[in-house]
Amino acid sequence: MAGISPEDSGKLKQGVSKKMDDVATANFLITEIAHGKRHVGDMLHTAWKELNRRFPHRDEPEKRWTERRLRGWWNKESQIVRHFQMVELFEAAEALKRARDEHAEYRAKTSRLRQMAELVAADENRGVAER
Repeated sequence: MAGISPEDSGKLKQGVSKKMDDVATANFLITEIAHGKRHVGDMLHTAWKELNRRFPHRDEPEKRWTERRLRGWWNKESQIVRHFQMVELFEAAEALKRARDEHAEYRAKTSRLRQMAELVAADENRGVAER
């Protein structure tokens, strides 16, 4: 580090780090939106479809979601994540997480109901077999 003071190098790191943190956060939210997809292409396509469905931006074509934009972040070709994009990514990820949690709760509840129904049916059948 000859010729570079520690203060300057810290400022440079922080500037680059901030942009890359935004891209890393965007990539994390993309993986949350496309939950369960293993192949990167499938994951990006699923995230794009979901974002496009939730936020179509019909009146503002420059704000429309594109698969290329998501792929640019994923491959670290782009360092720019605009505020509205981060907000929309976050809202979509949160909404899908809530929906997944509600669905898991529903499945657990129906599983418990099925078990109770099977126990009642088994108890009724047991009484018939003893006669």
